[in-house]
Amino acid sequence: MHRTDVDAAPVRIGGGAMNPSLCEVSRARLGRCRRTLVVCGSFCIVAGAGACAGKGRPAGVESAEPAGASASWAMPTATMRWNEYACELIARNQVGQQRSARVLAYLNLAINNAIRAAAQQGRKPDGAAAGAAATVLAYAYPNNASAIEARLAGETAALGAGATRDEFSSAVQVGQTAGADVVAVAKTDRFDLAWTGTVPPGRDKWVSSSQPPIFPRLGEMRPFFLNSAAEFRPPPPPSLDSPEFKAALAEVRSISDHRTTEQLRIAQFWEQTSGSYSAGVWNDVARKAIAAHRLGDADAARVLAQAHMAVIDAFIVCHDGKYTYWLPRPAQVDPEIRLAIGLPNHPSYPGNHGCVSTAFGTVLDAAFPDENGRYAAMARQAAESRIYAGIHYRFDNDAGMDIGRKVAARALAVLPPDKPYLPAQK
Repeated sequence: MHRTDVDAAPVRIGGGAMNPSLCEVSRARLGRCRRTLVVCGSFCIVAGAGACAGKGRPAGVESAEPAGASASWAMPTATMRWNEYACELIARNQVGQQRSARVLAYLNLAINNAIRAAAQQGRKPDGAAAGAAATVLAYAYPNNASAIEARLAGETAALGAGATRDEFSSAVQVGQTAGADVVAVAKTDRFDLAWTGTVPPGRDKWVSSSQPPIFPRLGEMRPFFLNSAAEFRPPPPPSLDSPEFKAALAEVRSISDHRTTEQLRIAQFWEQTSGSYSAGVWNDVARKAIAAHRLGDADAARVLAQAHMAVIDAFIVCHDGKYTYWLPRPAQVDPEIRLAIGLPNHPSYPGNHGCVSTAFGTVLDAAFPDENGRYAAMARQAAESRIYAGIHYRFDNDAGMDIGRKVAARALAVLPPDKPYLPAQK
């Protein structure tokens, strides 16, 4: 545990003396900005608002703006509010990691496309984003369709009668059209293909805890930006008898034998097998960054679309690798390894958190370079947490993070800035 190094002073949480065994919370002045840093061992979780929020004012400091002016913490755009609502629906329906990621990818692609189409027609983005979001969410959660439609109708009714409401309603129609186009793509994406195969036998092969394994054919899903999953398929993992594999296994065993409370809590934090899952956690991280930087609907939609579509492409490549190599989990090779979290029912290599968290974090770092790699650092901790948990080897993480960086680079290069986008129909 250590202090931040620039003009830092400890901040008490609650009453009484600070417990030196806890992670230290410091408020550090970085240029004109203030960030709250939670420093635990070699890890630093940034809990504050991050970058300066507009006009050189430190983030989180009240402004002298007139009453009614937009405040960054309110996130007053349709893109932000409908993403928040989507995460609520994900938590309510408990659909799992991959399905929640897919919902947020198509949601934000539709919002992005709707806003671009509205701009081409001279319409404002708010209604377009709402119409697109409602269309995709009603497709994703048909049991909640009436509530989703009621939410959209309530937004329309809440606006002042006359030009404002008419303008919003017209933009909603643009959004609904964009949303329908995205739903049509989603219906043919091969996301959930049935599996009739068998797990290959052998001491060097993963053993499934139940049938079927989790998304064994996800590698066949149509990507958003890639030509195919094989484009970024990782090289084969080291063989079980190789020195590299034995060293990686020994590291996992050593951590299991001497796991600290800090490592346990980091593993638990990044498990994320409930609520809005990993996709929702990263969505929340992105929304906070967007709010702190005061992005409008169009820029916010682009960041969220790039990040969430990159996550799906990372999942596709990752599962292609998993079910190409069928590498056993560490505890399947060494049963003395004690797990800190549940063991996912799919092969070990490469690691999903390394793939998807790195993809998301890389997109955010490109969008917010003033954060100095904050989101890549979060992604590294997400990947490292799986070693702490006893469920991944270090080379799983290395391969996954390499995939995440490559996928993010493709997403950043391909998504057009000023017009709607749909993945190639292949």
